Amino acid sequence: MRDDPHGIRIRLVRSLRKSGALQLQRSAWLVERFTEETLRLVNEYREAGGSIKISEWLQRNLSEVYPKGKERLKIIAAVPMGAEPISEGWDKRVRKLLEGMGHRIITVPMGESAWSEFYRRERPVRRYKEGWSKGKSVSRALDEIALKDIDGIVLINSGRSSQSGMLYGAQTLANTVVTKGMTSLPIIQVERAGRGDGVVLVWNGSGAILGKRIAGDLGMAVIKPSLQAKIVTMEGGREVRQIHYARLGDEIIVNGHAIGVCLSDQVFLIAEKGILVDIMGGKMRKREAQKIRFGSILDLIVKTVSRA
Repeated sequence: MRDDPHGIRIRLVRSLRKSGALQLQRSAWLVERFTEETLRLVNEYREAGGSIKISEWLQRNLSEVYPKGKERLKIIAAVPMGAEPISEGWDKRVRKLLEGMGHRIITVPMGESAWSEFYRRERPVRRYKEGWSKGKSVSRALDEIALKDIDGIVLINSGRSSQSGMLYGAQTLANTVVTKGMTSLPIIQVERAGRGDGVVLVWNGSGAILGKRIAGDLGMAVIKPSLQAKIVTMEGGREVRQIHYARLGDEIIVNGHAIGVCLSDQVFLIAEKGILVDIMGGKMRKREAQKIRFGSILDLIVKTVSRA
């Protein structure tokens, strides 16, 4: 379709981005699901003479096609999730550990605070493109990492507890489009390294060997958790979701927005028609909450942060 007087292409691209689709090339998109809005625009595009082709695509890891027993270079993405693992030097320690195993490491800080701390530390040595993930959800940024030429992902996080860190990891991975389906890509999470309750979380079977080696060298326990770590109930036309490990006075962060404060340790988010409408056991900042749009309350990435 050469002429597009009604801007259908632009509206279709915006709809795809809104639905979480990833753009691979100028006219090639990776789509997990089609929303009603996107399907309507697809139909309008075809009626105007445009052409749409849908193909099923599966990302594969090099380990699936490489001969078994054949030695090869393995590239691991080390992903500090926040500034704390960097300021405490755990990203460097994990990097050194993995390099000692014969792997090549690329460090990809996750989030603006992580990039800021990483850039501050490394600026005298190298130049980095700061803030590449700015404006993106954590899950979307993780998908973009998974699409790189890598053989494994090691997340490095410092949650308030091993349980809250595990929940955060589960929410992040469950909301990815690409990463959660790549069972051959080892995904490991080093949670609260250096703390008494620190653990190594192995998120899929292909990460078992590497996770065990990391845990052994760091003196940490190994846990194989499930991605299904959310509690959601339906009340009439509303969705209710409990916030795990909430504490009095904590900030409630949803998809990067500070939407409220915990007033007890039993806190529940309430949503209706893709909008957060209330917080039981907490005080909601309505302006911030109304900025968030979603299909299901399950899609949200929720965490609590101490205000102290």
